Amino acid sequence: MHIGDQLADRLIAYGIRRVFGCPGGQTLPLYDGIAKRRPRIEHTVMRDERSAAYAADAYARASGTVGVCDATVGPGASNLVSGLLEASASSVPVLAIVSDIPRHWEHRRRLGSASQGVEQRRLLEPCARWYGRVETGDNLAEILHACLRIATSGRPGPVVLEIPADVFYGPAGAEGFPAGPEWAAFPRLRPAADPAAVEDAVSRLRESKTPMLVAGGGALRAGAGPEVQRLAETLGCPIATSVTGKGVIAETHPLSVGVAGSFGMPMANTLLAESDCVLFVGCKAGQTVTLGWSVPKPDTPVVHIDIDPEEIGRNYHRTVGIVADAKLGAGALAAALQHTPRSGGWDLERIAAMRRAWWDGPVCYKTPPARGVLKPQDLVRVVGAIMSDDDVFVTDASLASGWAATRWQVNVAGRRFFAPRGLAGLGWGLPAAIGVAAAARDRERPGRVVCLAGDGGWAYSMAEVEPAARLNLPIVAVVLNNSSLAWIDHVAAGRFAGDRVSDRFLDVNFAQAAAALGALGERVDDLDRFESAFRAACRDETPRPWVLEAVTSDGETPVLQPSAGVPRGGY
Repeated sequence: MHIGDQLADRLIAYGIRRVFGCPGGQTLPLYDGIAKRRPRIEHTVMRDERSAAYAADAYARASGTVGVCDATVGPGASNLVSGLLEASASSVPVLAIVSDIPRHWEHRRRLGSASQGVEQRRLLEPCARWYGRVETGDNLAEILHACLRIATSGRPGPVVLEIPADVFYGPAGAEGFPAGPEWAAFPRLRPAADPAAVEDAVSRLRESKTPMLVAGGGALRAGAGPEVQRLAETLGCPIATSVTGKGVIAETHPLSVGVAGSFGMPMANTLLAESDCVLFVGCKAGQTVTLGWSVPKPDTPVVHIDIDPEEIGRNYHRTVGIVADAKLGAGALAAALQHTPRSGGWDLERIAAMRRAWWDGPVCYKTPPARGVLKPQDLVRVVGAIMSDDDVFVTDASLASGWAATRWQVNVAGRRFFAPRGLAGLGWGLPAAIGVAAAARDRERPGRVVCLAGDGGWAYSMAEVEPAARLNLPIVAVVLNNSSLAWIDHVAAGRFAGDRVSDRFLDVNFAQAAAALGALGERVDDLDRFESAFRAACRDETPRPWVLEAVTSDGETPVLQPSAGVPRGGY
């Protein structure tokens, strides 16, 4: 029994069902160990280690269990950087298993004297919460346990488990202690709120006439939806979310005003600008959700509930902080406020009118419609009308995240929307859709995964159509093809006069490319044809991926910009 066998057994004991990765000669013991233990644990080979990390990230978000990926020494390890950074900034626990050159070759590491040798620890360590190295077979159990313990403690995040090739191929070591799935689940530990801090928050909120609540990804991860909803109802205040907090409560709730910030809805930003106290729950209060820290204004009184004390007061200095798990903190604050009368400062009829205008009113465009060129906002409305409540939405970075965050309404509360807002790197969408679909299959959950990406992001990872087809995953991908990097084009046009370079591409037929990779592909330039194709994809009872490529406008944008007074950006 070699270390790969032992590692596979330990992963199974921790409740790990799947590993994503790309094989290398040094990691083959892990593959051998998994092969002998199927179906208790499965391996999904991706076309790129970066995609493996993205898939593991999304698998963790969807499953509530640590996502696991693997990569071989050198170039395999270096390809993990983007995925680990996204997981780190998004507080997602990912275990990256990487191999290394044999221990006795340390003097041959530099400049690839030992094949593929590189200072990979120096490269990966800043991307992770902890870097564990297995020096002997006897310390595998302890180091793996430390990785999982650290990944799921406090603010979750990625960790690295490095195993030199000679150790990987060597004999299994001592077990030492039993493993259990509770160590790989998150949130694993839930710190409660300090009663004194809760009282301070109550005092501040009692002074407020127009409080507003903003819930982030930490609230969604903690399962704090019922507590957040009760808190908003107790205060009688509108509730907005960050992009990653979308789904904390159903967006059909009369107090929900959708996503706030630069990828948000004008109504959410307008109300934030009017609020005299903002309550952040499990939200970093970062640049995107606050429209560049313009809403709320920097001097606005804030109450902040977060599991990470470093976040409290980082961006808003007039802050009363509650260091706690979002579920427990919001619940404690709601209970303390239950006998406090509502402020009555908000005009709820006005909020209802704003909601109707956004969700049910006519679609607005920045540029006039043109024949044969579709508008992304129209496409997302069609998608939302057809998707079932069992389906989930995954987006790529850039404009795709904004279109789905603001034009697709979550009807049922819960983790139904996935977007890369940590590092926000292009190419996350399709690998993430694979991770989400695999998690649903492993846990026998119904529904399809709808993936939205622009052509810029899609091109980063379109080779991953092949794993989606190989696994027969029910993914429906919609590619918004405007043959450009539209957001870059918009920014450049606003700042520089004259011609621009390097923001345009050839008109690539991604539907044909997807068909060559094993999916069903169709290219459309008419809204009725798109609706027909999307309905067909959702009715398809065979578990296979579809790629619907839509020829879209390069002038539309969901990005809002701060301005004096009420934030603008109605399109």
